[in-house]
Amino acid sequence: MKTLSALFILLSLSASSYSYAEEKSEVSLKTAAENSVSDGNVVKKRNKKMKKSVYIKPNILQIKVIINGEEVVIQRNQDRKALVTKFYQKTGRGIIKPMHPFKPHAVETIAEHEMIDYISRVSLPEWNTAVVDARKSVWLTLTGILPGATHVPFHKFNKDKNYAREVMEEEFGVIYDANGIRDFSSAKTLAIYCNGNWCRMSPELIWGLLNYGYPAEKIKYYRGGMQAWQLLGLTTVGG
Repeated sequence: MKTLSALFILLSLSASSYSYAEEKSEVSLKTAAENSVSDGNVVKKRNKKMKKSVYIKPNILQIKVIINGEEVVIQRNQDRKALVTKFYQKTGRGIIKPMHPFKPHAVETIAEHEMIDYISRVSLPEWNTAVVDARKSVWLTLTGILPGATHVPFHKFNKDKNYAREVMEEEFGVIYDANGIRDFSSAKTLAIYCNGNWCRMSPELIWGLLNYGYPAEKIKYYRGGMQAWQLLGLTTVGG
């Protein structure tokens, strides 16, 4: 009788242990399945984030322009981990320029969207527009140049009157009469830039143009310059 009781207790304990182990196994499987789904969602979110495009404007990923008869695509770097070039990582350069440094002259200060518009007009005669890089040549080698830009180094323009006249006649559409009097009625609208809001090169070129009598309303100052352009990962050429 004692033997039967002991056997019954042993069987009960075995069944209980089996039931507990089975329940624990089911919980483990359920937890693993939930973790798998959770991990899958994390991977999907990560992949979605990695594939997310970098836009210029809402729903505008790129802008195609014609430069010297060839199509150039202006867009932002699609690598979200990309960093600005090392030449623009220093924070202690220059003196910060005000938003409107040419007062009382009505030179308009522009930003990236406007500069892209001016770039798109360079090859369209009806817009009579030029984009001008005012920097010294070494900077073009280091950073490249904006698509369609004409290089007019500020120091040469301001020091060499013959060079200044050549540029204004051949590049900017200024007409000189026999007496050297300048006619700006057909002069181009100029969108001028240098390195950034700390850089003096484009402001000095603009002051040089104003001193020659270039109409202020035909001059646009891209204050952010190449540093802001590259900070946003926008297209450059050369360099």
